Amino acid sequence: MKTRILSAVIGVPLILLTLFFNRYFPLCVNILCAIASLACTVELLTAKALIKDVKITAPCMLFAALLPMLVPIGWWKMVAFLFVFYIFVLLIVKNQEYKFSDMSYILTAVCLTVFGLSCVAGACALDETHSVFYVTLCFVIAWVSDAGAYFVGSFLGKHKLCPNVSPKKTIEGAVGGVIIGVIGAVVDALVFQFIIFDGNVTINFIGVLAAAAIGTVTSIIGDLTFSLIKRSCKVKDYGNIIPGHGGILDRCDSIIMTAPMLFVFVQYFPLTAVA
Repeated sequence: MKTRILSAVIGVPLILLTLFFNRYFPLCVNILCAIASLACTVELLTAKALIKDVKITAPCMLFAALLPMLVPIGWWKMVAFLFVFYIFVLLIVKNQEYKFSDMSYILTAVCLTVFGLSCVAGACALDETHSVFYVTLCFVIAWVSDAGAYFVGSFLGKHKLCPNVSPKKTIEGAVGGVIIGVIGAVVDALVFQFIIFDGNVTINFIGVLAAAAIGTVTSIIGDLTFSLIKRSCKVKDYGNIIPGHGGILDRCDSIIMTAPMLFVFVQYFPLTAVA
């Protein structure tokens, strides 16, 4: 538990510094997302023992690095299509060399990961004025609910949530994670409303509650999704770069589902308005 807390103490300030400098250099968040996307893609390919195949690794890494950078200018759709097109052409031409299951893994796990992390950058492009609020809200919903589920499950967990996918997760932990995640989102909104925005912006707290309630559930689904992928690859963690957490993907799995949900949500239900 101490190593998890220490990792958070180091990681959270790094993200906050990135968000701060993003005001002066708008590509900071995109670069951070691209680095995380690239790291997660490498971990996914390593877990599936595909990392040494250059014909797969090179385009996957290029796709992972480019998509978050191209979201603001709208070219990500073309890059996504070309990547998927390449994978199918490779499968057709080299059908004796590659298994369809391996290519399906790439088209689901890798594409989902890269797209999900790109949506964090997409939130900045969607509303540059309030981008810091949207990005922090995304991280708070995913990580505070995850931390809440961990601590509540550790002390009160009795009933298994999905024992065949993630044996340690409990129903009590999931419920606690949702509640704590919603509280964390409201606290985040209050900080922005009364301290950071200083009365110049009005936050829709009902919208924040709705987004947090949905987001905490999607973060759990994201966590379980990548636990399922991990078990199918027969690995315990995607890596060991973050003490107490595992790999980058072990820390980003809940973000990957939460970010697209929030990205879509704020397009139809804006959470901020100029006072």
